[in-house]
Amino acid sequence: MRELVIWYLLVKLWKQTEAGGGVMTEFFTVMRRWKDFGGRSSRKEYWMFVLWYSLILVLLSVLDNFVFGSAGAIGGTKDIDATTSVTVALNFFNAFYLLTLVPSISVSVRRLHDINRTGWWLLSSLTIVGIIPLLYWSIKPGDEGVNRFS
Repeated sequence: MRELVIWYLLVKLWKQTEAGGGVMTEFFTVMRRWKDFGGRSSRKEYWMFVLWYSLILVLLSVLDNFVFGSAGAIGGTKDIDATTSVTVALNFFNAFYLLTLVPSISVSVRRLHDINRTGWWLLSSLTIVGIIPLLYWSIKPGDEGVNRFS
């Protein structure tokens, strides 16, 4: 019964978003455009996605802690044997993270396009120094009018 209520609420939230309202509009917009690495994404779309994405990951981490114990949470301290390692790998946090990996990369690439940067700059996040310009560019207002990624 609980599962039906949860699905009903998710479908209702999704339909509100399609109608142009709702609090998670940008999040679901990013999820719908999961394979679109072209075009642009505004600051609002990007940061609202990051906000909801972060909140959901925190909630799933807490849920993992309740369901799987401390080994299922991020940074769990429980001794891990063969059975526990499977539990840690198959928790809610990891499942959501993997399902949203491509959409989060695509919205980051589109955000870089909005400031007239190529998406390849996202690879600079693999270095510690590269995170600084990416953070600055994600905060920077997008280009007015048409740019080469429009």
